Amino acid sequence: MAVKTSQRVPLESAQGARSADEAVVVRGEGLTIDDIVHVARYRAPVRIADDQQILERVEASRNYVVTAVDAGQAIYGVTTGFGGMAHKVITVENAMALQNNLIWFMKTGTGRRLPKEDVRAAMLLRINSHLRGASGLRLELIRRMETFLNAGVTPHVCEFGSIGASGDLAPLSSITGALIGLDASFTVDFNGEEMDSLTALKRLGLSPMRLGPKEGLAMLNGTSVMTGVAANCVYDARILLALTMGAHALMIQALRGTNQSFHPFIHDQKAHPGQKWAAASMLELLAGSKLVREELGGQHDFREGELIQDRYSLRCLPQFVGPAVDALAQIAQQVEVEANSAN
Repeated sequence: MAVKTSQRVPLESAQGARSADEAVVVRGEGLTIDDIVHVARYRAPVRIADDQQILERVEASRNYVVTAVDAGQAIYGVTTGFGGMAHKVITVENAMALQNNLIWFMKTGTGRRLPKEDVRAAMLLRINSHLRGASGLRLELIRRMETFLNAGVTPHVCEFGSIGASGDLAPLSSITGALIGLDASFTVDFNGEEMDSLTALKRLGLSPMRLGPKEGLAMLNGTSVMTGVAANCVYDARILLALTMGAHALMIQALRGTNQSFHPFIHDQKAHPGQKWAAASMLELLAGSKLVREELGGQHDFREGELIQDRYSLRCLPQFVGPAVDALAQIAQQVEVEANSAN
């Protein structure tokens, strides 16, 4: 029995089928896990929303930083050093060098390369985060990520180097260095061909660019890589859940089970959302099958030598799967909140 496509996990974005060339419009909010995977895995085009209000808030954020730096204001990581060096004053003349040096300093990732789909997800989320207009960087840098995604250019990023909520520092330094062409040590995958970032930029018709005040910090100190990885994992978990439900439906039919265990009355009495969803989904999967005992009306087809109810492994599916469904729904919600946050 095939798993019906109408079965969806609670809180999942119900967008329905979409074509491979349907663009994902990014505006700093409203991005779903489906959107992320559509870009990350299936290379859907990315388009920054042509919304003047969004573009103006990005520009206003950048102008605020430039004005503050020119005025000599003390701003952590912009006109001061980082961490234990925050007491060191950085002059206006050195503010740009500080940001570019930060990218080299943080290029310390180790381990295997992250899958391309995770890096693509990270770039999409970095665009979305910066479009909220709270990061203080140029629109040109944001658009460069859009160009990379649409051209199939994926920076090489090592799997280790994030420090959690304090930022995906090493992974994002690899992405940023490739975006701006800091030097040839930053490499990319260009539609299956490996090359250094300078060669990739030339092929795209772009020139290397220097980061301005705060732009390095804005690019590195975020959670876009871990959130992108999480979004891809949630998507896979939903598929595995659908397969679990389908396999269980097959088992119930193979063992000539009953559908009475999934009656709504039972699960309304202990109304955990995941449990109710699992019971309703199983009823839909079993609907019309000639291999299950139809006992929703209250009648029981008692047969000599057989149990009047199914064993735990069949009848307690909603109670067993329900908590996992609830957890997945909660995780998905938190991932989407982070995906649409400034960080």
